[in-house]
Amino acid sequence: MIWQPINLTEVCPSQTTLTACSPLGYIYLNLLVQLYGGSRYKRLETDDKEPDDDKEPDDAKDEYDFIVVGAGSAGCVVANRLSNNTNWKVLLLEEGPEQPDITLAPGFSTALLGSNILMSYTTEPNGKSCLARPEGRCSWTRGRVMGGSSSVNSMSYIRGNRVDYDGWAALGNDGWSYKDVLPFFKKSERNEDIEFLDRRYHGVTGEQYVSSYSYVDKPSLMATKGFIEIGLPLVDFNGPQQEGASQAQAFANSGERVSTNTAFIQPIIYKRKNLTVKRNSEGIQIHFDKNKKACGITYMQNEKKLTAFARKEVIVSAGTINSPKLLMLSGIGPRNHLEKLNIPIIQDLAVGENLQDHVSFSGVTFTLSNKTATTVSEEEVLQSVKDYVEMKIKRGPLSGNGPLSTIGFIKTDKDLIAPDIQYHFGHISDLEEYVDDVLTAEQVPIFPTPFYDALLLRMMNLVPKSRGVLLLNESNPLGSPLLYPNYLGDESDIIPLLKGMKFILSLENTEAFRSNGAHLVRKVLPACKDYEWGTDEYFICMVRAYTVTTYHYAGTCKMGPKWDKKAVLDNQLRVYGVCGLRVIDSSMMPVVTRGNTNAPSIMIGERGVDFIIKYWRDNNKAYCVEAH
Repeated sequence: MIWQPINLTEVCPSQTTLTACSPLGYIYLNLLVQLYGGSRYKRLETDDKEPDDDKEPDDAKDEYDFIVVGAGSAGCVVANRLSNNTNWKVLLLEEGPEQPDITLAPGFSTALLGSNILMSYTTEPNGKSCLARPEGRCSWTRGRVMGGSSSVNSMSYIRGNRVDYDGWAALGNDGWSYKDVLPFFKKSERNEDIEFLDRRYHGVTGEQYVSSYSYVDKPSLMATKGFIEIGLPLVDFNGPQQEGASQAQAFANSGERVSTNTAFIQPIIYKRKNLTVKRNSEGIQIHFDKNKKACGITYMQNEKKLTAFARKEVIVSAGTINSPKLLMLSGIGPRNHLEKLNIPIIQDLAVGENLQDHVSFSGVTFTLSNKTATTVSEEEVLQSVKDYVEMKIKRGPLSGNGPLSTIGFIKTDKDLIAPDIQYHFGHISDLEEYVDDVLTAEQVPIFPTPFYDALLLRMMNLVPKSRGVLLLNESNPLGSPLLYPNYLGDESDIIPLLKGMKFILSLENTEAFRSNGAHLVRKVLPACKDYEWGTDEYFICMVRAYTVTTYHYAGTCKMGPKWDKKAVLDNQLRVYGVCGLRVIDSSMMPVVTRGNTNAPSIMIGERGVDFIIKYWRDNNKAYCVEAH
């Protein structure tokens, strides 16, 4: 399969003057397809043929000990650890294709948006958020490729705060305190910067590379210095203290992205004969025997409906959106909802509830002076694309991710036990175009992240009180589910964002920003034209009108003790009321962690699969978990 970028003809308005919609945009994307559209890994290992993808199952002989559904941030870890036991036969199903080369260059991360290795969704309106967007709906995406969202995200390595995990344990989830999970963070981690870090908090022998970017530009360093000037200490976010600022480490090595596919699956796929990977294979129904034991799965591959069988367990690692979808299609979910869809009920559980995300918003920008901006000519952009592919050791701007690694965490109240706001910066390749048409510009941010003339400030509420829900689409249950994130449903979620905004505006007055000619753009955006820029009323309008996701979806298959009627999973991630079925991904989070969710998802994979390995070491019969 060849990577296909966003179709500019479909998304660009007819009268737009955006550079992304000009001939340069088409030339640039076409060049990316030519140079990076395939997979060098696939070419080297399989002579351009993906193994097993077209292999027809041999009826009942297509049987495995474990079936893992979803090769994303957690699923790749689970499949790797299970297949390490040569006595166990493991099947890994992935809805998307092999990871294309376009994903490897950090600077191309925005070019992935709208492409064929992502699934795009729109949320359902609630009248309180996303108000400036078409029909009041925000855009959501997730990875649909080997490695899942770890192959397409912005790569920041943030674990969350220790109080997040201690909070999970306090809710009745034994084995999930910070002390319990730290060894599993370290187990996966191969940190290339360990000489600068506290070894008590980091691992160096795992499969998952973590390092600083090999290229950090001047505006990024300026922003970090600005944070320090206004009182934030320089910290390792994954060490003893989260509150502070730094250039975050990334899931990268030697100037390239390292997804969980790169780290955990590609090195073993042809060495372990007991591991079968089926790409382009979407799980659509888990099967249960008369004792309610998960015994197999039906999946779609190349428009064919196929079935595989599991002797021991089915593990669902399809993510916060697809894991609850698959459970509900299989009869595990809210009784009233499934009855409307005529889906036979296996177990009545609160699947799809407890949906969470770190709400944020667009529109606050810092312009950069000519001496600080990193913009280059059209010819130089295209030349940088050609140069990167030819480098044996990846260096230069495209080996970095522009300002995206510049991160700060603050407490908006000194009495808080942990930060409640996270800051990060996006790039704006042409500020004038952006402020003239924010909504269209955000649809086509295709140019490399290292080349820009303005910073887009993003802050996120790390502790949202609002909770949403995910439901199957009654008109097409197999299609995109209905997403109700309910952003700002609890109006108190605005308070940390307002406090965080007052703090961050002072960056403009720092020596770091003044000496580099960086200052706030005080242009009132159209949806908030009735308010004065800089007032609380203006920023409240901005939050409600220009709401955006931070792609930190979590919680739709909640882990909790038996007495928690909203819990779907027990503390070993086993589904209540059935046998031989677990969910291992970020959908298990009772409360979303403070920060980016990729690192926690990898840890969840490690923690979850450890439960599996220890169970089958001591037992030879599938477990069953009592219903509520």
